[in-house]
Amino acid sequence: MSPVGCSALLGALLLFLLGGDLAHGQEAPRVQPKKGGYSEAATWRLEFDNDTFFHSDNHLSNILSLQKHSSAAANWDDVSGLPRFFGRLGKHLPFLSGDGLVYRASLAIGQLMQTPDDLHRRDLIRDDVPYAGVLTLQGSWIAYDDDEFRGAEVVIGVLGPPSLAGAAQRAFHRLIDDTVPQGWANQLRTEVLVNLNAMGKKKILRWGAPGGVSFDAAVSGDIGLGNLYTQASGALEMRLGANVPRGFAGTPDLVGFGVSHLAVMRPERPAAPSFYGSLALCGTCLVRSVLIDGNTFRDSHRIQRDTFMGQLIAGLNFESRHFGARFYVVASTALVDTPVRRRERNADRVGTIHLEWRF
Repeated sequence: MSPVGCSALLGALLLFLLGGDLAHGQEAPRVQPKKGGYSEAATWRLEFDNDTFFHSDNHLSNILSLQKHSSAAANWDDVSGLPRFFGRLGKHLPFLSGDGLVYRASLAIGQLMQTPDDLHRRDLIRDDVPYAGVLTLQGSWIAYDDDEFRGAEVVIGVLGPPSLAGAAQRAFHRLIDDTVPQGWANQLRTEVLVNLNAMGKKKILRWGAPGGVSFDAAVSGDIGLGNLYTQASGALEMRLGANVPRGFAGTPDLVGFGVSHLAVMRPERPAAPSFYGSLALCGTCLVRSVLIDGNTFRDSHRIQRDTFMGQLIAGLNFESRHFGARFYVVASTALVDTPVRRRERNADRVGTIHLEWRF
């Protein structure tokens, strides 16, 4: 299947997830949300993704994101914890409203660094990915309950030296006495980035006792259009644990790839902590990535890549009244073929830490 055909197919899946109930002329029955738990409080999240967890330093080398998620509200006008006008923007997106849903908005600033395998070389490494740095501001709006999820995101950012990725990575590697990357003079050139992302999810299975040990599963689809990423993805997401919050599993935010979200709701026992594992099996059709395909509006270094990528995202999640912590392992099939990719099985694994503070 061609990239365009793949994107069209997954786009149709997303339309079903966002509006499938309406196609039948009425809203499907919903589990009414129980609001007022700690999971719905305004939340700061710090996300740190790095491949050094697996003793590697290549390709998506480091991702850092600071996010502010609003409290959940019964309508867009009552969203709080962010500028009032920002939350109200959600009601102008027609697929982000529905009976029984709760509403949430978020703002995030993120930085992404990409490096080739050999950090010692100063010359342009033509058979590996480019040095690249991205700095973004992301705004997202989500509507969800325990049955379905709808989300949209706007990403604006900059590629190249203004992202400060090269300076940040060199300083950090000196601090930890690690190899200082020598090739940042060859990074992709300055470019303004704009991306529009949309996501939908539907719960398909529940098992167990709320407040005790339980399991749930959901299907997910998302699509991104822009000069950062143009892609379409589908996933199966699962959670298993004790006192699992209502809502949906989270996944690492790879800065503009998908919709940044915190779609959890009050657990059955709100005074008790929640501890659960999550697993997502994802497939992506990548039409374009500025990180691999190079600058959009000028000639630049680029490398041949595959169109399709598979991912397995496994996570451990802990949530309490004022604090949350999550650790994810992201294992991906290789998009590019280099000598190191063929030699090192762990080259496409990234560890992710999320720390959350609620107030």
